[in-house]
Amino acid sequence: MKSEQTPKVVQIEDQNHWPQVEFEAGNDDYSFTGTVGKDEKEERKESVKEQKNWKRWLGNLQTVFFWNRSVNTDEENAKEKKTAASIQHYARCDSKELLCQLKTNILGITSDEAVHRLACNGRNDVPAIKPIPWYTMLMTAILHPFNILLMTMGIISVAVPGQGPDMMIFVSVMVVISTAIRFSQEHQSQHTFHSMRNMVATTTRVGRVIDGTSTEVEIPSNELVVGDILRLCVGSILPADVRLLISKNLSVSQSTLTGEYLPVEKSAVSSKATVPTLDTANVCFMSTSIVSGTATAVVIGTGQNTYISTVYSMLNSKAIASASSSFDIGVKKVAYLLLAFGCVMVPIIVVLNGFTTHDFEGAAFFGVSVLVGLTPEMLPMILNANLAKAAVDMAKCKVIVRKAEAIQTMGAVNILCSDKTGTLTKDEIVLVSYLDSDMKMNENVLRNGYYNSYFSKAFHNSMDSAIFCKASELQMDSHKTQYSLVEEIPFDFNNRRVSVILQVPGGKNRLICKGAVEEVVSICTKVRRFTAETDWNDADLVEDERERLIQECQKLNCEGYRVLAVASKSVATVTDQNLDEVSFAGNDDHGLTFIGFLTFLDPPKTDCAQAISDFATYNVEVKVLTGDNLEVSTKICNDVGVSTINTTTGPKLSLMSPEEFEQTVLRCSLFAKLTPLQKLEIVNCLKHNGNTVAFLGDGINDALALRSSDCGVSVEGATQMAQDAADLILLEKNLTVVTKAMIRGRITYANTIKYIKMAASSNFGNVFSMLIASAWLPFQPMQATQILTQNLLYDFSQIAIPWDNVDPEFLIEPHTWSAKGIFKFMIFFGPLSSVFDIYTFMVQFYFFKWQGNSSDPVEAALQISKFQTGWFNEGLITQTLIVHMIRTQKIPFFQRWPSWQLLLGTGIIIVIGLAIPYTPLGTNVLQMSSLPWLYYPFLILANVGYFTVTQLMKQLYMHFFGEWL
Repeated sequence: MKSEQTPKVVQIEDQNHWPQVEFEAGNDDYSFTGTVGKDEKEERKESVKEQKNWKRWLGNLQTVFFWNRSVNTDEENAKEKKTAASIQHYARCDSKELLCQLKTNILGITSDEAVHRLACNGRNDVPAIKPIPWYTMLMTAILHPFNILLMTMGIISVAVPGQGPDMMIFVSVMVVISTAIRFSQEHQSQHTFHSMRNMVATTTRVGRVIDGTSTEVEIPSNELVVGDILRLCVGSILPADVRLLISKNLSVSQSTLTGEYLPVEKSAVSSKATVPTLDTANVCFMSTSIVSGTATAVVIGTGQNTYISTVYSMLNSKAIASASSSFDIGVKKVAYLLLAFGCVMVPIIVVLNGFTTHDFEGAAFFGVSVLVGLTPEMLPMILNANLAKAAVDMAKCKVIVRKAEAIQTMGAVNILCSDKTGTLTKDEIVLVSYLDSDMKMNENVLRNGYYNSYFSKAFHNSMDSAIFCKASELQMDSHKTQYSLVEEIPFDFNNRRVSVILQVPGGKNRLICKGAVEEVVSICTKVRRFTAETDWNDADLVEDERERLIQECQKLNCEGYRVLAVASKSVATVTDQNLDEVSFAGNDDHGLTFIGFLTFLDPPKTDCAQAISDFATYNVEVKVLTGDNLEVSTKICNDVGVSTINTTTGPKLSLMSPEEFEQTVLRCSLFAKLTPLQKLEIVNCLKHNGNTVAFLGDGINDALALRSSDCGVSVEGATQMAQDAADLILLEKNLTVVTKAMIRGRITYANTIKYIKMAASSNFGNVFSMLIASAWLPFQPMQATQILTQNLLYDFSQIAIPWDNVDPEFLIEPHTWSAKGIFKFMIFFGPLSSVFDIYTFMVQFYFFKWQGNSSDPVEAALQISKFQTGWFNEGLITQTLIVHMIRTQKIPFFQRWPSWQLLLGTGIIIVIGLAIPYTPLGTNVLQMSSLPWLYYPFLILANVGYFTVTQLMKQLYMHFFGEWL
């Protein structure tokens, strides 16, 4: 989007400072202009920080107790713009001016000056994301919203006069179990992740002046300083940002930083033209690598002043780190809904029960019992057990789950943003086709290209390797011994082609040229027409034919292919008599015959198209965000099934207003030539519009988007920064595993929401029944200890829920936590159970005459005990079995069966519940009584009626709301 700041160059005269590009004061609170000393800068920064402390404190408070969905990176954006402007400034300087500004020379700086600069500017370190300390991980697990909710209930229960610690102990056990499950899973995942990291200390050779003599010394890379002179060659990994001073045929791989799958050409020529920072031709960036050529360069940025450090800075910023995922927000909303519901309902019950029984102290204790009963005590444990099981299942698929919630979040994802290079593609160049002038596949074209690459003494790049691979596949390399190299015309960036002269047995020598299409076609005077594999004729290359060949190349480029042209001509055989003449003629690589095109591509992974199809099946929209060019990206997207109807590029996005930007992001499915910051902005925009966003990437340019997304997915071979920012790490580059993670996440959500909706609606029904009973009965319908026992048995029956089956229909759509949906479910189904509770009350009160109004106190107590026992049994059985009605939108047992674990668990608990009144625990501790056998037909009728009506209401609910779980 449009920048509102204008950079200007500030010459700082203090010798302890180096020229930097600053922004004028305005929106950027940390910007300064003019000659400013270090102390004054620090004072101003501290002043600004003090003014913002209270805002940050409020922001942290909101993040802990509420949520922070938006990400404000203004401060980090300003740093990125400042660094980019500084790089552009150095790029525009000529070499002499540049060395003068940096107070260095082509021989390097002195050792004493290097020590001084290192002390002033710090080491050349870019801090990685540090592992989360175990104690922070433990506190995060303890302060889960559901744990806080349960502990609040426990503290309230202890505060009631005369109440023992039973409730507090019960909820504390639930909190300890759930915390232990979550902490152990995340701690193990982090240990596994960091144990596979291989940290290697690197060194760099620099030019230094020692005792007045220039020499090359090897130093640790983190001791580089601005002004150091580097000699770059093939294989060099840039340890800092550098400006080229001298270069020869230099190609640099920037794929991890920009996403471009092919190396880019670099040269030392300064340019006044304004281009995107990462496209600056005479600047190489930290973490990129030299593919071909040599160069001499001067360091212009180290440590915190490199371009890559701006990505790290944003990655470690509080704005991104504190952003809440959809999972966090959903969990907090549900917790607050349950807490608010209890705070409203329980006081009403206490008042009604107190006026009815005239025992307000007992009513208060009863109300607290109801409050605890209203809370799904097992929710934290069920949730974390679900997540732990999901993590174990994903580990079998070779996936490291760094954050437990990541699996459930994957189930809620409705938009998957993916990088292209190395993620959708193999990140390796392959030769796709070898086309003659009639655009037909012809092995003669490949054969000539192969001989050119094989006999060239220059460094073989990725396209040469692709040619070798294809030639070997077609067994063309068996004839190369018949030829020998006579002379080579090397590649340079002006001619953009390489030619070799080969000695051919029994005939004239041949010159074979390979290079950029326009440059090769421009030196061709003939074109070869093939009539058969071994039969051809050469025709004059007229202007119309030349234009046609150029247009054919442009079509291939538009389809995403990188194209090279191949041409040749015969040259005289070398003898002693004509050596000078032939050598002179051989160096003239003009007057060639055009043979054909070689097309290259970084192809999609073999499983990519199937994975994209699976994402569509499971209603996940795929958007591709890449730093590569639009033509190549369009080709790959078309091949794997990603829509390319609406596309755009980073430069176009940068010119849009916020409104246009948002509309474009929502509409487009392919974004090319993006900067790391633009990827971040796109992800944030999608999240801001209510989407749950996952990001799949492996490069430095993906790290910001990985961290900001609801769930970041990377691979083991990814850059360190990408792995640090991800929530899931794929140990194999298999995209189908991402689909498995989504399905596993939806299963986890389904089995968690089953418990929540079932427990919330059942508990609400119990509260509703309590309201009616409190207003009607002259005694408590159930004792507090009986309520807790019933809840305990019911909760144990639900332990097997994480192992339950899930309807295949449910897995087709993504699902997010919805407090509104849970509230609707509670209101719709909660009172339904109260209808059968009232039926049970009436049967017990009027048919069995358990009214507690006998003149004999012992008989009255027995009647009350039987009444409470009867409702205990009815409530336990309906609560326990209702999971089978809620777990599926189909008819349970007829159309969908539960897992054997859940079936066995519910069966055992029902048997235990029915047996308790006949045991010492029931009669002596819980004050229950045995029931007459005539009671049980009424109990069966109540349960059959409840299940029948629930199934009918289920169909009605799905008709009105279009959903079930």
